Amino acid sequence: MEKPDFVLELEKQAALAVERLREDSFDKNYPFLLGNMKLPKGHSYLEFLDGRIIIASFSENKKEYHIIRTLTDTESHELRETYNLLPCQIYS
Repeated sequence: MEKPDFVLELEKQAALAVERLREDSFDKNYPFLLGNMKLPKGHSYLEFLDGRIIIASFSENKKEYHIIRTLTDTESHELRETYNLLPCQIYS
């Protein structure tokens, strides 16, 4: 079953909005939060301007985080590809 045109347009607008948020975060030298996609509760991916992606756990007040580990280049690429986050104009 094919998606209606309005759904395709909404998906396109959402993807553009996410890309703008990423670029805005990087412009301000902030990491981009990739949420809890398949991670344990309290863990998130953080993507940095230099292309690194880390898995971090956040404190209860959500103002501090602890690095669990840094993804390999291959893992980072696969994560971006899975969630349609390629390419980021700033570091590509």
